[in-house]
Amino acid sequence: MLQALLLAGIVAAPLSSVALFLPARRHSRNAGAWPAIRRLTLAVIGTVVLAAAVTAVLREFLHATRQNLIAGAAAVVFASLIWMPATRRWSARAHVCWASSVFLFVVYLTYALDWTLTSHLGPVSTAGGVLLWVLEIFAAVLTCAYLWEICDALGTEYWRRRITPATPLSMPDSELPMVSLHVPAHNEPPDMVIDTLRSLLRLDYPRYEIILIDDNTDDESLWRPVEAWCGRHGVKFAHLDNWPGYKSGALNYALRQLTSPDAEIIGVVDSDYQIEPGFLRRCAPAFADPWIGFIQAPQDYRDWRQARYYRRLYYSYKYFFAVSQPSRNEHDGAIFAGTMGLIRRVALDELGGWDEWCITEDAELSLRLLRAGWHGLHVDQSWGRGIMPLTFEALKGQRYRWCFGGIQILRMHWRSMMPGRRRRQNHMAAGQRWAYLAGAIQWYGDLLGLVFFIFLLAGAANLATGGGQLFRKLTIFLVSAVPVMVLLGLVRAVALLRRGTGASWRDAIGAFFIWQSTSLVVARASVLGLFAKKADFLRTPKTSEKTKWWEALRANWAESTLALFGFAAIAGTLTRWNQLSGPLLAGLLLFPTLGLAAAPVNSWAARRAALPARLRERRATEYRRDRHAFAAGVATGGAVAVLGVVIAAIVLLFTGHQQVQTPNLVAPAQGSPTTSAAPATPSTTPSTSPSATATSTPSPSASPTTTTTSTPSTTATPSPTSSASPNPTGSSTVPVAAPSVSLTPTGTPVGP
Repeated sequence: MLQALLLAGIVAAPLSSVALFLPARRHSRNAGAWPAIRRLTLAVIGTVVLAAAVTAVLREFLHATRQNLIAGAAAVVFASLIWMPATRRWSARAHVCWASSVFLFVVYLTYALDWTLTSHLGPVSTAGGVLLWVLEIFAAVLTCAYLWEICDALGTEYWRRRITPATPLSMPDSELPMVSLHVPAHNEPPDMVIDTLRSLLRLDYPRYEIILIDDNTDDESLWRPVEAWCGRHGVKFAHLDNWPGYKSGALNYALRQLTSPDAEIIGVVDSDYQIEPGFLRRCAPAFADPWIGFIQAPQDYRDWRQARYYRRLYYSYKYFFAVSQPSRNEHDGAIFAGTMGLIRRVALDELGGWDEWCITEDAELSLRLLRAGWHGLHVDQSWGRGIMPLTFEALKGQRYRWCFGGIQILRMHWRSMMPGRRRRQNHMAAGQRWAYLAGAIQWYGDLLGLVFFIFLLAGAANLATGGGQLFRKLTIFLVSAVPVMVLLGLVRAVALLRRGTGASWRDAIGAFFIWQSTSLVVARASVLGLFAKKADFLRTPKTSEKTKWWEALRANWAESTLALFGFAAIAGTLTRWNQLSGPLLAGLLLFPTLGLAAAPVNSWAARRAALPARLRERRATEYRRDRHAFAAGVATGGAVAVLGVVIAAIVLLFTGHQQVQTPNLVAPAQGSPTTSAAPATPSTTPSTSPSATATSTPSPSASPTTTTTSTPSTTATPSPTSSASPNPTGSSTVPVAAPSVSLTPTGTPVGP
């Protein structure tokens, strides 16, 4: 029965995912009773159609029994019905996609645990299989969190809190609040900072002030020109020398020492941003609601069209503000992302200002604001554009900071994110708690991917050397489910990135691999964030347009080394190309290996990308801006990561001890004898092939030495051999130390 349900999920999830991304007609009316009835009716119809499609596929292509046809269709319908209350605001296609995908995850995990416990591989191997299953649960949770965001973004028909350019926000000039704009800077080119200040002076707003805080810039030639310009144009300026707290400390100094007593709203603008004149006039009126604590406009960027790498990097950034933030905002779970944000001063004072222990002080502040009972709003329209990291190494440093800060928030505030009632100490609703908890734990997707990569390397080494150390035997059901879930995650991520940002398919794929190429540094940060009180920032090596290709390898040597391991493992598994486990392991290794190999490729592309003259200076100063950060450097952390992967893979390789032969994918030559594996001789190689006349069906109760007898055939016609489960092939079980990988794009899907 479990096999039938698993096959139903394998059919239903891809069909519903394809339907979700097809163009849909937009309805002019989405609020009220009739739209709700329409969505419910279409969801029921969609569920029936999907159940019918599942039944047709199982009957026509897999020749399932009547009992299994009924079970598969009924399970798909039941999974859809139980989710209808939670997805009532979604379109029918989003609802069916969510319900069928979660159904696939649940059935797969149930089947995998049952198969692991009944395979009789010995206590050590069984323990390893259970550990693998626990990791798969975590992967399923992360994937579901990301899938919820996909369905919410594409399926929500009626946005209750979304502020689009068409949303009216206005207020008489006499009622507009006084705004104090704080501009922190550290080791920035003076011309760039002055350009930012000029754009702020052009704002169309009656009452505001500008404060420039230079935070510990040690090169006097960088901050002196800015000080002189501020003196001539009425901008408040302060240079802080040996001031603690990094950016948070500088912002606290500006708040407590320099801000006008009349200021009601505090704004934060990074020193590389060019602000459009209508920014404050558009956003400040939202504070007419006395319980709005902060407003966040999208962070946007300029000068990204001139090179392919920067174009793809731009789309990888845009995803968060085009997809994630609107979804979070609908549940009042948007984050304050720093620049291009406004905060109510009384709320900031009430909370004691910026917390200086957290390196993502902006997101941490928004959590405290929501916990205290304030509300936040995300505004869809962009009002300012800054400069992206101009080297790949600077991008890795930024991703490290974001991840480390996110884990700091999780470590310090996890109790506030747990489900529970609203209390005086915590006013957050369930949707707000889930938004922040999901955003924090998604940082562990890269660490989880690295752990799966270790399992895959161990399995590949075991297979290539002809060993039999196992954690899980594969059946045709697992062989079908694992690639389906991996490919579904990849296609959904790329398709949503393309739909949400407007990128081409090629640029969407490139943006996706920019996410993946920072996975190793994010994995390190997710571990250190649990234990270290302060971040050990990565040094950003100085680069130029004339650097050599091997410098990109040297700057990303840890990722390059692991990528070489991955390619070697793929080559080793393909030496067993005629066994089910060989191509499967090679396919599962391909994606993480390409992600690691993308690191030096992206580094090289960033180094060679032509930049305007004004940005070449910015790229040259990226090293100086970050030299006080990440003092431990890349070398130590990279060496620990690579060594840890190698040791873990070796330990896994020698952990199992059960010997089980894998069946061949190709039949023996005509006229050759057909052998069967004797129970007492596990090293005997059975000559098997997919055939309609196979006399055995994989089942959870099969022992490691299941005897099989199959007849060679040039055609593989799936056929059931048991009334209990559909059996699309007559092959016996396949041993491999390969995990199921549920794909979760990490990094930018969570906020900066």
